[in-house]
Amino acid sequence: MKTVLFAWERGGGFGHIANLGRFAAQLKRHEIRPVFVLKHPEAAHLLETDAKILQAPPWPVTAPDGNRSFHSTATMHDQLASAGLANEHGLRSLLQAWDGLLNAIAPDLVVADSAPAASIMSRARIPLIITGNGYTAPPGDMKRFPLLHRVHPPRWNEEETLGTVNRVLRLVGRPPLEQLPQIFSGDEEIVLTFPILDPYDLQRSGPLVGPIFDSPPLEGRKDADNIFVYLSRGVLSNLPFDIIPALLPHASRLIISAPDMAREHTDDLLRRGAQVSAQHLPMSETLAASRLVIHFGGGGLAAHAIAAGIPQLVVATHIEQLLNGLQLQNARLGKVIDSFESQADISRSLDAILADDGMRQHAAQAGHEHREMLTSMKPLETFEVAASKLLGR
Repeated sequence: MKTVLFAWERGGGFGHIANLGRFAAQLKRHEIRPVFVLKHPEAAHLLETDAKILQAPPWPVTAPDGNRSFHSTATMHDQLASAGLANEHGLRSLLQAWDGLLNAIAPDLVVADSAPAASIMSRARIPLIITGNGYTAPPGDMKRFPLLHRVHPPRWNEEETLGTVNRVLRLVGRPPLEQLPQIFSGDEEIVLTFPILDPYDLQRSGPLVGPIFDSPPLEGRKDADNIFVYLSRGVLSNLPFDIIPALLPHASRLIISAPDMAREHTDDLLRRGAQVSAQHLPMSETLAASRLVIHFGGGGLAAHAIAAGIPQLVVATHIEQLLNGLQLQNARLGKVIDSFESQADISRSLDAILADDGMRQHAAQAGHEHREMLTSMKPLETFEVAASKLLGR
């Protein structure tokens, strides 16, 4: 029986573990032994499997000098360097921990979703599939990481970090990198998004296999009037402002999925006619009945709403969400609010997007085009073929 190691190290959303679980389920008939090495092992209840679950080695938390002014999101290199990639001592400990895991598990295949350390240690050693959305799976054949935004310039030197990484790789007996993006270079790359949400669309030479949906997107109804609000777990309490007052004037139209909304907010919304659920709602049906979706910018929901043809209002709380929102805004499919921007005005943006019939028509047309695109995109089947080939099946 072949062993497949599914790795997730970085990022806070549980979309990573959901997709790894779907991939593992796709390989069931191949009689593989799945082992999950996860950033949050407690999230294993999301997996429909009794596979072995292990803790992923933690990344160093701060920059080598402890100076948080060097924490940056300007490029993927800056983000990894800020997380510890440029910390020679911390990186050596991290890679040695992965070396121990790989030796103990002895996988026949590694599937890495936002797991750069696992990828580095598997490269040229164990068959490797890199997967993720456009943001978390940059093209591995780039010469360097491009700028992702212009909020601030890059704060780390990519050549210096490459030197640090290669010194550590020599110490742990692994081959050096020619350029830093090779961290994301695998034997196969399975990128799960639409081109419109890929921040590396201009740099990527390989195809995208498309997002994974639990149910096919349905076309939004022309008479839809609901406002679907998805407030993912753990984010609502960390917003620098209260989003509820902006929602209250529209309460009678609201369909809200909010696993951890405070009771006082729930009661107030319910009194005004909103429908509030602590459970996940059926995505395709809920979106099809909605005129607008408000969410925090997760790639999975953004892709589903694009395919449904529904305008989106994104309240971004970190860089990946902000990039998704900006891509949607630039394509006239929605608006984005940076939650840490002092002038953020959700009420004004909400009213503007509801009144914009042109955006609604544009989103509907984009939905038709993306549903057509999905007819040739087979992400699970593409993964199965790639994994089977690398497993020698």
